[in-house]
Amino acid sequence: MNQEWLFSFLDACVRAFHDEDAAARLEIFQRQRAVLAPDDIIRRWVEYRLRQTGVVYGTPLASEDTIANHTSRGYAQREAVFLALLKIEADLAMEIGCAVSHCTLGLVRVAELLVCFALLRHRFKLATAIDRMIPTLSEQGSPPKRLLKLAGEVGKDLRRHAYLAGNPLLGLPIHNSFNYVDAKTLGRLAVSYYEHGLLRPSLIKVLDYRERERELLLRAMVGLTLADRELGVVSLQVLARQIKSLGLSRASKRGLLRLLKGKAEPLLVAAAVNDDRTRDFLLEQVILGAMLDGHVSEQESVYIGDLAAWLVVSAEELARLEAEVLEFYEQHKAYLDVFMVGSAVKLHRQRMIERLQGTIGENLGSIVREIRETKELAELLYRDSLGDELSKAERRKMAKQLVDILRAIPALAIFSLPGGALLLPLLFRVLPDGLKPKVFSKRSPAEGEDTRNQL
Repeated sequence: MNQEWLFSFLDACVRAFHDEDAAARLEIFQRQRAVLAPDDIIRRWVEYRLRQTGVVYGTPLASEDTIANHTSRGYAQREAVFLALLKIEADLAMEIGCAVSHCTLGLVRVAELLVCFALLRHRFKLATAIDRMIPTLSEQGSPPKRLLKLAGEVGKDLRRHAYLAGNPLLGLPIHNSFNYVDAKTLGRLAVSYYEHGLLRPSLIKVLDYRERERELLLRAMVGLTLADRELGVVSLQVLARQIKSLGLSRASKRGLLRLLKGKAEPLLVAAAVNDDRTRDFLLEQVILGAMLDGHVSEQESVYIGDLAAWLVVSAEELARLEAEVLEFYEQHKAYLDVFMVGSAVKLHRQRMIERLQGTIGENLGSIVREIRETKELAELLYRDSLGDELSKAERRKMAKQLVDILRAIPALAIFSLPGGALLLPLLFRVLPDGLKPKVFSKRSPAEGEDTRNQL
């Protein structure tokens, strides 16, 4: 890429961005969360948008066409994913600007995005130099050469830290998890910058929080790796090299390097978690890390179970988190990050289906009895099995009543949890044919992707 690539890229993002659409999305979000304070709204908005775009799982939801288009221009596939992630981050920063009544245009907006990305790389002098140019810029017109030069510096920094050496890290999605931490940090930096300018204490606080999250994530992931197997010399060298290259404080680096010489106790990881959102994120990433090789060993299961227990997360809630991760990848197979192993996700899902099948088999008598006693549900299932066309309302009612039955069976209490209905498609796959809705019992695997929408 040439020196001006980042400026050209962000300029295109700015031109494609529509303030009205961003404002409409935020207004809907605010209406649904009217009880939240303004500051809390923005923080939740950042997390919500990153979950919507897949970045919470390290997977920017760029279409296959977008990836192919970037690749056709001579970029490697991983570079195309990097650009897709960069666009999500730029759009998020612009949406935050609108959310805090700081909607600018043209060159001014591009320069502000450059400031945010410079801050993300801890380049305060570079950010300050760009910020000082903003009052001299017009919204339209050609960019000054100095701005292009400064943009080139930011671009070099971004690309230098885009990938970890030796990634993927021993089969773990460290790079993907850091994508989410960085995107979330960029959102927080944008809030601080748009509201207070380059107020250093406020910006340092955001960056310090990122360091704590990254260190915690590394501790959890290294703990998972060490729980599963002893690492050879080469693997330990890769881990040590990556830890040293992350820009962490000396104290954090020393602690993580010491960790490589022993075992990571889940209690020590859990003790550093101080809020529910960090807890859920950490467990999501550890679950994902365990499943990526297609096999969750007994040692990994024990580590994850112990970590969840110390975080005061029940076995049922842990299973729900696992189901949400699997559901996300099932729904977005076409967009999986090139670093992710799609076949491993499929295999892990099959193992989950097998576990669910065993539990249902053990409780089948109770399920059948409850269905027969719920006459409306039995009638809907019978009509569907005969090929009758059920309305959307009837199909939703059938699904709801079946979940209500499952909630009454202690062994299937997972369906009682928020998001438990995510497992309904799995349930329909393992029910006896006589109880399955026709759409699940008589469909090809390729057709299965659309069935959830009908429920």
